[in-house]
Amino acid sequence: MIEATFPLLGTAFVVLGVLPAFALVAKAGLVLLERQELGGPLHGLGLRYVLLTGSSVLPLAWLLSAGLHQAETGKSALVCLFDHDRTELCFEPGYFALVLAAAVLALSLGVMRKHRGARSSSTAATEALIARLTRIVASDPALACLRGRVFVTDETSFALGTHGLLKPRVFVGSAFAAHLSDEMLASALGHEAEHVRALDPLRYLILQLALAVNPFGRFLLEPHAVRWQAAREAHCDREAVIHGAAPLPLADAIVRAARPAAREVVALGARDTTVLKFRIGMLLAFAERAPARCCPQGASAFPVAFVLLLIALLLPHRTGTAALDVLHTGAEHTLTYFWR
Repeated sequence: MIEATFPLLGTAFVVLGVLPAFALVAKAGLVLLERQELGGPLHGLGLRYVLLTGSSVLPLAWLLSAGLHQAETGKSALVCLFDHDRTELCFEPGYFALVLAAAVLALSLGVMRKHRGARSSSTAATEALIARLTRIVASDPALACLRGRVFVTDETSFALGTHGLLKPRVFVGSAFAAHLSDEMLASALGHEAEHVRALDPLRYLILQLALAVNPFGRFLLEPHAVRWQAAREAHCDREAVIHGAAPLPLADAIVRAARPAAREVVALGARDTTVLKFRIGMLLAFAERAPARCCPQGASAFPVAFVLLLIALLLPHRTGTAALDVLHTGAEHTLTYFWR
């Protein structure tokens, strides 16, 4: 039997069959959550995020771990021994894990390029803005998490955004900030402070990677991912107001930051006019009546996601890899059938 049968056909079946099937299950759950009126459009953001990302990350983690487990010395799958009619160990499961990891990496490269950070500037013109931003951050206790994390960039297409995975930093476009009052800047930084506290650049990156590695399931989940990101931005608006940001100056800053082709991934502005109208309308309502934290969420999605990922990685080592055995024999029998 050709040694590349299982690594290649198995990986193709995972990408074309397993991941879309999990995406379909996740879509059913997302539809149910989004139809619930309790809590409004910001309801269940943590659970929706776990469904969006887990539908790709969890099966891939299990399959990679199972393939590596089968390739361990003395633990190679019985299916490999019986099907090949030989006594030596078979390392096809290990090759499958490598090919699957390479496919995931290839599908992820485009997303990684989009998350490149902005370049900070340190010119005479930007030094005054840096001093201004430092003063604004120091004078507002709600912005304490941004101390030492606010930078200025001269990139003309950049407004305001957060970059950095484990230690997020806020970048402010000098041309954008020149047209904002101190109150507008403070309110906009309050929005970004929520992104920093919740590690949103990392959260957004994982979401986009989960969609990238599931090309045939992406069309099922991408509309839900767009709605989740819009709701997440509105959640950050509300949190900023709860922590003391002025709603109307924040709304003004959002409108000024909005642009159709914004490069920032985790940013103040919105590309979609419907999302922009919703956020502005919400802030106008907050100007008349202060918001309340009705549905707490945020960092709670990360512990849940981490526990599920850990279970997916450890499960094959505790319960066996019967599902991967079926995939293994199925791939080789399929090739044998068409090779005749």
